[in-house]
Order: sequence, then structure tokens, then C-alpha cells
Amino acid sequence: MKRLLLYSLCLTGLLAGSCNDAFLDRYPLDQITDENFWQTEEHVKSVANTFTGSLRGKYWLNMTEAMAESAPWAVTTAFRTIGGGNYATDISQINTIWTESYTYIGRTNYYLNNYKRAVNVSDEVKERFAAEAYFYRAYNYWMLTSYFGDVPYITDELNVDSPDVYRGRDKRADVIDAITKDLEEHYLALPEYIEAGSDEFGRVSQTAALALLSRIYLYNERYADAVNAAERAMASTYYGLYSTGNPDADYTNLFNYTGRASRNAANHETLLAFVYNYELGEDARTSHNLSREIWVPNDYSRFVPTKSTIESYLTDEGEIWDPASVSTYEEVFEHRDPRMTQSILQPNTPWEGGIGGDVNNTDPQLFTYPLLVNMRSGCMTYSGYYLRKYVEPSTVGSVGHDDNDIIILRYAEVLLNYIEAKEQLGNVTQDDIDKTINKLRDRVGMVHLELSKLPQGSDLRTEIRRERRVELFFEGHRYFDIIRWKQGPLLGEDLLGVKRSWLDPSRLSIDLDDLTWKSVNGEEYLVIETGRTFVDPKHYLLSVPFKQSQLNPNLLPNNPGWD
Repeated sequence: MKRLLLYSLCLTGLLAGSCNDAFLDRYPLDQITDENFWQTEEHVKSVANTFTGSLRGKYWLNMTEAMAESAPWAVTTAFRTIGGGNYATDISQINTIWTESYTYIGRTNYYLNNYKRAVNVSDEVKERFAAEAYFYRAYNYWMLTSYFGDVPYITDELNVDSPDVYRGRDKRADVIDAITKDLEEHYLALPEYIEAGSDEFGRVSQTAALALLSRIYLYNERYADAVNAAERAMASTYYGLYSTGNPDADYTNLFNYTGRASRNAANHETLLAFVYNYELGEDARTSHNLSREIWVPNDYSRFVPTKSTIESYLTDEGEIWDPASVSTYEEVFEHRDPRMTQSILQPNTPWEGGIGGDVNNTDPQLFTYPLLVNMRSGCMTYSGYYLRKYVEPSTVGSVGHDDNDIIILRYAEVLLNYIEAKEQLGNVTQDDIDKTINKLRDRVGMVHLELSKLPQGSDLRTEIRRERRVELFFEGHRYFDIIRWKQGPLLGEDLLGVKRSWLDPSRLSIDLDDLTWKSVNGEEYLVIETGRTFVDPKHYLLSVPFKQSQLNPNLLPNNPGWD
């Protein structure tokens, strides 16, 4: 699996050649063409290896986190602009979402329309990779429908004469019916599980397919189906939460080199990840730069936690946290849900971000205070906070050397899909809470959630959604959750950071008056971005890309509010 991208690059040229009719008319037996391609297991597998780009890897976080309000890209980017509602229909990034998704759908269609030609390959092998094709086609249609609503549902290979080239949009519900039917009918052809730490890790298992099903059903309000799919995934005897019995570190380590499932056979939580491998050599290595972008030691931190994120974590006693209960920056992190300090950098934590903002601290490898000005000698933050989640400290010092897994599906999400769907059906029991939310809390040593003792001023639905936000923080879920929960106005609010009164001016090298602050309930908070907007119903769906509507007028009318 670690060589999937290399196979994908090789096959790209193959498929390009297969579109040339004159070339196909004179295929030589000593060269690979579309006519003689479907002969061996390696041929079949090499097509399946082109599907994994659908997951986008680290770019998935660039897209999704920048569009939400929990840990946005620190300075203005196209995706942050989209999330803030201030964009036109011709913005190229929306067109890219559309075209890339259909490119990957085209690859799955190519397999599904041709794989039975491989008469010398066992049915078991062919059907396994067919099931992978159905999985990735479903994944891309899940993404397209989540962003755009109604979209063309295409299952054939296209050429200039294909009527589907100018197909109109199919109803979202019909697309969802089709992709879930495919998954339900074919997922059993997949292996029950993919062993962590093996060369196969990164391929799709039955449990990963069930996890995707539970997500698709949940997003489309098919709650009974979501419960059923999640229950089947939870019945796995292989998968479960990653825990070594170290509640102070296990959650953090799930997202760094210690726990990454591509190398750690003990991680049975990661169901599917985009796998990178820097060790493959100069011509084949794959890597990203996420750890350094978060703790960049000579520039600004790219992703920054916001005020709303800080306030979403409960106290360690399970009560709603009151910002007025603390008076210093350090106290913000004390007596909180342990996942907070395993996700967001707490003062007096070792780091590799260079000089911090504390003029009294002489140890650059110990974080004590936020750097609020870009001095190019340390990691500056636009919010006053830094991420810890997904940082692999050993790679911060080098550009582009990070080959940590980017998790796409994990067992924790299955538990959260289950409990959310159960709540929507109105039949949550304490046993349901204990086998989902409280399992997640046990991993970090957090007090249990009890139906008979919900946080004062809250309700069960709010707490289930809070648990999802906290557990799945910075994994690409938040934007989609806000949209499907019809909480869109949250995206239109200003992005804010640290409370001014928590900072000690005598410890900072910058005059706080030089920064921009906003008053909220009489308290000043650092401003990251103002002028965001959310219009209902307009911003609950993205616009059909302008370029696509020009190429194919049958995609119109546009989504509500975009005409």
C-alpha cells in the first residue's frame, strides 16, 4: 500500500493512451494497451490503486478546516473565504472540488465497466477491488452531495459522444440511494479488516465501508440506517479505540508517529488513512508539511484554534466551562476535558516552535506564552493559541519531511455516528452512552456523561454534538456538521482568539494596543477575521461552479440564492 501513489502515476499514462482509437486499432502484444491490459492481478490492482487520491490526504484539512470556525487557516485563503460566505460563483477552488471528484469517479467507473474482462484473475480478487471502486465512488458522491446537493450521477465512462456529458443534476436523495445500495451489496467482498502496520494498510476493509455508510446515512437523515451500519461496524472483533493505558498521551499519540496505524500494529482504531512514506526514496517518496505548518519555527502558525473551540471543552468535572472563571492564560487550560490539552498546546509543554512570546522564557524548546507578532524567530499565532493535535515534533525542523498518516475514518467516528443517530430517533439509553461517549472519555480519564446528570443549562443533543466536536476536532468534520445541523450562522460570526485580560503585557514583546480587539459581553478578544456572512438558505450549499454551468447549461438552475 505504501507504493499506491507510484502505481497511480504509472497508470495515468496508460489510461491516457487508451483514449486514442487509432492507437487501439494496432495494439502490439509487447506493449500495454487497453485491449491487452486486463490480463493479470497486477493490472486489476493497479487500477484500484488510482482510487486513493479521492481522500486528498493533508489537502483534505486545508479544504475543510479552513472553511469551518474551529481551527481555520490563520490568514485569508480561498477556502476560508468560501466558509465566510464572501465568494463568487467563479472561484476556482469550488470548480476544483467538482472536477477532482468527477475525475476520481471516472477512475472507479473505468474499473467497474471493464474489470470482468480480466478472465485470468480470480473472482475473489476482481470483486474485492470492485468493492473498493464502489467505496470510492460513494465517497466522492458523498462529498459532492454534501457540498452541492443535487449533482449528476454518472456511472459510465465518458467520451465526447456520451449523452451524460451534458447530463442535468440528479436529486441528492436518488444519488444517496444509489451509492448506499452499491456499498450494501458489495462491501462483504472486502476483507473484514486490514491489519495495522502491514503493507496492505490503507486499503479498504468491510468495517471502513460500514463506517462510510454510517456517515452517509447520518448526513442524509436516514437515522435508523445509520444506527444499523454503525452497529455492524461496532461488531468488529478487530477494530476498537487505540489505548495503551496511558490517558495522558494516548489521544495525542493517535495523531503522531507513536500511534500511526501504518507503522503501529497496535492501532486498531484507524479504519482508513491516507498513507505517506518519505522512506521510499527520492523518486517515489510521499510526504506533507503539516507538523511544521502548525509549529513553524520562523513564521506564523497556519492553523489556529479559535475562541469558540477553547470554550467548547467542558471542565474536568463535566460542567460547561465559564471563561469568567479564570484570569490568566495558564488557567484557561487547567481542569478541563483532557482532550483539550492533548489537542491544543498548553503552557509549559515541550515544543519545536522556536522563540515563544514570553520575554522571560530563555528555553526555546519549552512553550510558555503565545507569540503575537511575526518576528521570524519563532511560531507566531494569530489567535493566541496553537494546535498540538497532528504535530509530530521530530519533523517540525525540516520542510516537507512529515509522512504521518492523515486519518479519514476511525472507530471513534462510528461510535459518534451511532449515538447521534440514536438521539435523533429519540431512544438513547445510558447503555448507549456508556458504549460510545463514555468509551471515548475513558481513554483520556474524563468523567462520564450521565443521562440523569447532564451539564447544567444543557441538553442531550447539545452534549452529543459537543462530544463530536471535541473528539473529532481538526479532522475535517466541523464544516459539514455545522451545515447539516442547520447552524450556518456560526460560520458568519467573526473569528476571534484569546481574551485580552488573560495576557500579561509585561511578559510580551508587543504592545497589545497594536493588535485588533473586539468587545464581547464587555470583554475584549483578539480578532482573526471580521466581515464574515451567512445567508440562509444560500450558504447551506455551494454554488454550482460557474465554469461547469457554462460548459453544461443543464446543470442550472443553480442552488437557492446563487442565481
